[in-house]
Amino acid sequence: MLRLLIATPDEKSLSLIYSILDSALYLTPFEVTSDEVDTYTALKDRIEKKCDDVLVLDWQMKGSETPRLVTELLQYNPRLRVVVLLPEHYRQYRRLIWEAGACNGIPKEHMDQEWLSTVLCIMYRAMEREAALSAKLSQG
Repeated sequence: MLRLLIATPDEKSLSLIYSILDSALYLTPFEVTSDEVDTYTALKDRIEKKCDDVLVLDWQMKGSETPRLVTELLQYNPRLRVVVLLPEHYRQYRRLIWEAGACNGIPKEHMDQEWLSTVLCIMYRAMEREAALSAKLSQG
């Protein structure tokens, strides 16, 4: 199971993400659970609990401070996979969010079910491989 957290302060964006997620789930061969937060405080509290595998982070949560936020969140939970939804006019921040530790970034306007299902599958398979490697190392 993949535990997905959506962080956006915008109800319209949340609806868009869920509609794409609902369609993407038809394409994924594993279970995905989801939850959402709409404030920085709720996001930080949730990440500190380490109960999520993937974070879909809307740029609107922190604007130009989003790369710093990614770094901060990964300090609380280094195993978290972060996907940042960038606004179309801030594409130049993609490199900064990657440098901060995000796994993926895409302008929100370009998100679709195919992209999201692919991203979730890649992250799920990476988690499976990490768990198998960890188990092997702990045995040896």
